[in-house]
Amino acid sequence: MAMQAANPKMAQKILGMLEKTQEEELTCDEVFALLDQFAEMTARGENVSELMPLVELHLEICGDCREEYESLMNVIQHPA
Repeated sequence: MAMQAANPKMAQKILGMLEKTQEEELTCDEVFALLDQFAEMTARGENVSELMPLVELHLEICGDCREEYESLMNVIQHPA
């Protein structure tokens, strides 16, 4: 029964990802190379949606890269 409930949820997630698919996208490696710059710009309050829209889009879609970004933001906002 749990399997049936998970299928519609998974289908919704996949459809959401497909809706966000763009003709031009960045790979995880490309995003990773820009992640520190993106995080610093975010911390300064710069409009990353306008300045780095492809990075922002990738972070909305990719859980692994988003997790890395959130960790980086945590370090920036709460230095040791």
